[in-house]
Amino acid sequence: MSAITVRQDLRGRFEPARDQGARATCLAFAMSDTHAAMRGGAWYALSCEYLFYQAKQRDGTPVDEGTTIPATRAALVHDGQPLETAWPYQAALPTDETKWKPPADVGVLYRRSSTPGTPAFNRIWDAVESNQPSVVVMTVSTAFYIPSSDGVVDSNEPENPVIRHAVVAVATGKRAGAKLLLVRNSWAESWGLAGHAWLSETYAAPRILAALRIS
Repeated sequence: MSAITVRQDLRGRFEPARDQGARATCLAFAMSDTHAAMRGGAWYALSCEYLFYQAKQRDGTPVDEGTTIPATRAALVHDGQPLETAWPYQAALPTDETKWKPPADVGVLYRRSSTPGTPAFNRIWDAVESNQPSVVVMTVSTAFYIPSSDGVVDSNEPENPVIRHAVVAVATGKRAGAKLLLVRNSWAESWGLAGHAWLSETYAAPRILAALRIS
């Protein structure tokens, strides 16, 4: 197996990968961490809990389900996010859903706009090459859950349109001339390479559903 040649690597703009646990909050994590990276300067984690809460107020679906891209984009630009310390992430929602609400005073709210990109592997590749991390929403299959020992997900197995997940594209690389995208996940550092994995074009290209850039 040939080595991976890294071309552009934006991981230095992020802190270690975080953990969404069993909740369907991957989009909030991907948007939050990309937002934090785009602020520049020292990294300050932003509250995924707050962003997810505000998105759920907009999407009209049960709070234990994932949210939508339009709701999350609207929450990010209109409601913003405080620092993670203002409302830390909860491993599970309260049994009484009426008690799930942000603290009365969360401090400064940071707002950002986002722009839909073309949901295509090469366009996301180009964005990362241009120093722009991208939120990627895609379907995943069994291979995604267990990257290879060198942190690569490369499989032709059938798509499962039901299982959707959001990650952040943070690096580009090549192996034997083939393009790879490194994605940052929200399944803690135990997944892949300290919470990251290389996705081959063969695996990722047919599964990408949406791409977003945060400005």
